Amino acid sequence: MAAAEPTPRRPISLFVLAMMSAAVVVGLEGLPEVGSFGLPLVAYYAFFTLCFFLPVGLVAAELGVGWPHDGGVYRWIREALGERWAFVGIWCQWVQILVWYPTVLAVCAVSLSYAIDPEMHDVGWFKVVVSLGIFWAATLINFKGLSISGWLTTALLYLGTLLPVFLAIGLAGWWLGSGRESAIPLEWAGLVPRIDSIGEVVGVVAIFSFLSGLEVNSVHFRHVRNPQRSIPRSLLFSGVLVLAISVLGALSVAVLVPVEEIDLAAGTLQVFSKVLGPLGWGWMVTVLAGLALAGMIGHIMVWVIGPTESLRVAAEDGLIPPVFQRTTAGGAPRNVMLLQGCVVSLLCLLMLFFDLNRIFYFLTIASAQVYLVMYVLMFLSVIVLRFKQPSVPRAFMIPGGIVGLMVVAGGGGLTATAGIIVMFWPPATKDMSMDGSTFTVALLGTFAAIVLAPLVLYRFRNPDWQGRPGLPGQDDTTGAGWKRGD
Repeated sequence: MAAAEPTPRRPISLFVLAMMSAAVVVGLEGLPEVGSFGLPLVAYYAFFTLCFFLPVGLVAAELGVGWPHDGGVYRWIREALGERWAFVGIWCQWVQILVWYPTVLAVCAVSLSYAIDPEMHDVGWFKVVVSLGIFWAATLINFKGLSISGWLTTALLYLGTLLPVFLAIGLAGWWLGSGRESAIPLEWAGLVPRIDSIGEVVGVVAIFSFLSGLEVNSVHFRHVRNPQRSIPRSLLFSGVLVLAISVLGALSVAVLVPVEEIDLAAGTLQVFSKVLGPLGWGWMVTVLAGLALAGMIGHIMVWVIGPTESLRVAAEDGLIPPVFQRTTAGGAPRNVMLLQGCVVSLLCLLMLFFDLNRIFYFLTIASAQVYLVMYVLMFLSVIVLRFKQPSVPRAFMIPGGIVGLMVVAGGGGLTATAGIIVMFWPPATKDMSMDGSTFTVALLGTFAAIVLAPLVLYRFRNPDWQGRPGLPGQDDTTGAGWKRGD
């Protein structure tokens, strides 16, 4: 009896692809920090959307449809620049995620505290216990091979991120419409940024980290109808959507919460508490805190496996010592995920000894800086592959030929490189607990250690590491129980 032919996958609509992109990028954790910029954040977001967000989407689209294989960014950079720099790229992405986890887990803890007892949001042990519980649960779900369906993860992101943000925007609009005073001056002149020092620029450049991650959805770009037309439109739509949600969401925090009172881990919930509490609707804050918690868990589920899966593909090339090549029966990189869990646990323990607001900026800047290294390599890769492998079929190519390629990828690469350099300067913010010289030295040391580590590992790799038992290849895991959450 002949085997039944597989049912063709239903094409993804332009609207769904745009909403998926927005859901992956938009998060509650960045709104309080950006809200502290005040009205000029409108101009900041417009600049970074045009010079970074849209170029990332266009480059990821061309690479995703041209090389739609396991490994994502690692595979793209390897095809263009070789294993060494591919390993550097995926290493930087993984380390950036490690640094990002404590910040988003702190938002999870604060959200839970608002749902059960708002007084607990400043209690260190509570933050640590909740953070570790959520992260290890997310890790074990993927570790055991349980597939979190795309619709469930997306629903968590929509209900727990987009819905609270839309409500916060609505409450801010109602607050102003009813004649109440704004915490920031709302004048047209306030839209013009006033950059008086490089330190202020550094604080603004942190927006990079809140507009990153669009490459995660590259796996879906090959499933759209008429990619050459649909992908640019979806990216434009998602860019406008992300810009509107992020700007208005951050402004809702700025309008309702004075800058000196903004809690970087609880800003959005502060909006709900300030408006709904006096109206006697405090119970809604509990519900919204639960939704915010679900949204953060959705973000974690998307990211907890992504970079480690790329490291699994790197392990197939023999770039990782055998101890980190072991996988579960479903193909999840067991020991890499365990290592990730241990590192994140140690970082979360910092909440017992430090005010998160005091280290939030350092963590945000350090993670953004390292992540930009990967983006520089990705932008360079798409240019190299256009010349190196021109015959590879691409259902979508960056419009405008070579000129368009250079404007988009070249411009994005220069923007990312400038961001890396500028971030070494101390930010002008009261939330930094260390002096300027200490900050620069600490950041230089952190950056050098992170970037040099994969180069050292690559230099001393053992040829016998490739193809070790216990590491299923791409074909071996096809159809297995484990699938990426994104």
